[in-house]
Amino acid sequence: MFSVAASMLGLAWAGADCVQSDCLPGEFSLLQRQIALEQDEAEKLPTLSLLGRSFYSKDPVASAKFMERYFSGSLVENPSDMIALPGAKTAGAFLKSKTEAGDYMMLFAHGEEKDLNMDVYVDQCQKEFNYMTSPEVKDWSHWGDLHDGLADYVFDLENATKDGMPFFHHGTVTRSILEGTALTFELKMALLGTPSDSVAIESAVDMTIGFDIKSEIDRKYLMEHTWDLDEPCRVSMDEELAHADATGANDHLWWKSTFAVANASTANQFAVDVLGATFEYCPFPYPANATCTGALWVNVAPEGEQQFQLHFVEFYAGSEHDTIVGFHEYHAKQAQVLSQGCMLQSMYNNVAFNVATLDPFVDRLRKTNTPFLATKTSGGRYALIFAFTGNEGIVIQLQSDVLTKADAADGEAVNKACAATVQP
Repeated sequence: MFSVAASMLGLAWAGADCVQSDCLPGEFSLLQRQIALEQDEAEKLPTLSLLGRSFYSKDPVASAKFMERYFSGSLVENPSDMIALPGAKTAGAFLKSKTEAGDYMMLFAHGEEKDLNMDVYVDQCQKEFNYMTSPEVKDWSHWGDLHDGLADYVFDLENATKDGMPFFHHGTVTRSILEGTALTFELKMALLGTPSDSVAIESAVDMTIGFDIKSEIDRKYLMEHTWDLDEPCRVSMDEELAHADATGANDHLWWKSTFAVANASTANQFAVDVLGATFEYCPFPYPANATCTGALWVNVAPEGEQQFQLHFVEFYAGSEHDTIVGFHEYHAKQAQVLSQGCMLQSMYNNVAFNVATLDPFVDRLRKTNTPFLATKTSGGRYALIFAFTGNEGIVIQLQSDVLTKADAADGEAVNKACAATVQP
């Protein structure tokens, strides 16, 4: 059963859910979900722990080498044994955290034949993000809200300068694309000392702290890619620092995954209902309006003394929001066939967690009418693959040694099911 806080979090955004009389067939109203989920009083959800990050990539080897050259990554195969179907083209990278948690294990994959529609999204993301955040334009792209959050000490400025790699830096944050994917990176300055270390923050004014600057050429390239990013609706730095001082700053290497969403409220509710997520302070308003992007944040997995977070960012309206809605709608079509035993390629874009048992999550997925695939890894572990209802570009992979409430197909069986499925 959910805690009082989790129930309050779910009710806080009740206005975005359909009332029972307005629900379409097969949909759950908020009240229906709460009643169904609270029947699990004796069956608490097991704790999630980070396993790794999987990506659809149009060129997995290029993506892995990108991480090696610019983010101090090591080339690996798939040591976390994240789901990769037989015949898939894969590559991997690993980034080691300087703290006790937050290691970043990455798998890049596409099928035996690439998904050309996903490749279009990859190309659109990289072209639009690099253009909008270029020194000539100095603006923002909603593709930047599809990112993983890392500490900045992995960034290799020297190689970025040598190769003319596109990135931009503002305040204490550096941003870039992830080659071959429709995702980007947000690298935050890894502060030393307390979250409100005044020396570090004041030093950040010169925009060079946190970078290993080996030459004046490196410094010049950095400054050419540095400017202020206006965030008028964000709370003051003093308020954010006060919150960080009270709760502690998450200084692990990989500390969050952020998603540009069709609807942050429904994403937030799904995280609470199915993953057992809890409220996290967010410095942005919600809902979105004509002048402010909206956001909601949740905690999903303990990492050391801090929590790994999921952030949901929603544009108010316009062409960029429409593009992101289309991105989720494409994933939604592919997520529908999970219930037929088939995993299509956009589902490679997932965040993977370990859990003690998958059974309670099977119950939650069934009670929320969410399509899912129960399958096996190459090493024989059980895995669930599912997408957030209404924001299907958010895909989750849960792994465990225990699954009794669903039959798990191996990779060959999944491929056969896909071959027999009329694909969207």
